Formats: sequence, structure tokens, C-alpha cells
Amino acid sequence: MATLRRADVLWRATLDGVLIRPLGADELTMLAGTGRTLWAVLDEPATFDEVCERLAVDHDADAASIAIDLRPVIDDLVERGVVESSDG
Repeated sequence: MATLRRADVLWRATLDGVLIRPLGADELTMLAGTGRTLWAVLDEPATFDEVCERLAVDHDADAASIAIDLRPVIDDLVERGVVESSDG
């Protein structure tokens, strides 16, 4: 499964993270802390495992631990329409 941020999503980096707004949505989503790195990684298609590995390297952490925390975040971003996942 490849994961990628949607090209039609409006976003802006802030001092605290990244503000994200899908077109037509009234609600903003904030990715704070390591979410800023996640948003940068999602600029190019990557599998879930690849995203976890990149975050692990960037934050000197264990990829398996990151995967546990990251799965619900990715699922939420997909549900909000700011990230897309596809087989492949």
C-alpha cells in the first residue's frame, strides 16, 4: 500500500507544525511535533513501512514503535481526505 499526501490539499508550515485543509472543507487539521516530518515524508509515495523507517531515522527511534503510533494517524488523515493510500 502506497501512501501520499493529496496534491489538492491546502497546507502551510507553522512554528508548531503543519496546518492542513482539504479543498471544500471547513475544518483545519494540525499536525504538530513529528507530524511536520510526517507531512514532508508523505510528499512522495511510500509504503507504510517506508514511512515508519524514514521517521525512525529522522527521530532516532524504533520503526516498530513508530508503526504502532502511526497507523491511526495515517488512517485518520486518509479519512479526512488529506492523504491517499492505494495498493501498489
